[in-house]
Parts: sequence; C-alpha cells; structure tokens
Amino acid sequence: MAHDQQRAEVDRNYDAFTRSLGGILAAHRDQFALMRSGGIVAYFDKPGDAYREGVSRYPDMIFSIQEVTDEPIDLGFWSHVAHD
Repeated sequence: MAHDQQRAEVDRNYDAFTRSLGGILAAHRDQFALMRSGGIVAYFDKPGDAYREGVSRYPDMIFSIQEVTDEPIDLGFWSHVAHD
C-alpha cells in the first residue's frame, strides 16, 4: 500500500511540477524542489538537502524531489532518492 501511495504522490507532483515550470524556471533554475500533495514546499541547492528535509518533514516518505531544469525528468518511484 505504501508503494502505491508513493507512486501516486510522485505522479501528482510531477504533473503539478511540469505545469508550474514556466513560472519558476527563471528564479529557481538548477535547484531542487521538494514536493508534497502536488505543491512545491521549498527549493534547495543540493538534492541531498532536499531529501533530508523531506525525510524530516514527512517521515511517511510520501514526497518527491524534482530538479528545476528546462526539461523535467520523471524519476518515478525513486524521485525522492537523491544524493549530494
């Protein structure tokens, strides 16, 4: 069940991220967006920082991280697993 929730969260977040990319790209290019419930919670310069904050805020691990780039990549289930 947790895997299904996480997959749904990643899909919802990715969809919301791609729709908002045009409005955030100039200010947040090359940063990492921590996302939950289809919204961007915060931006970080390093993926590891975004991951640690996600774990701290959401111990259920239901969050995702997306890099702010010209071409977003759906990292799927592992989108929240990132390293410095």
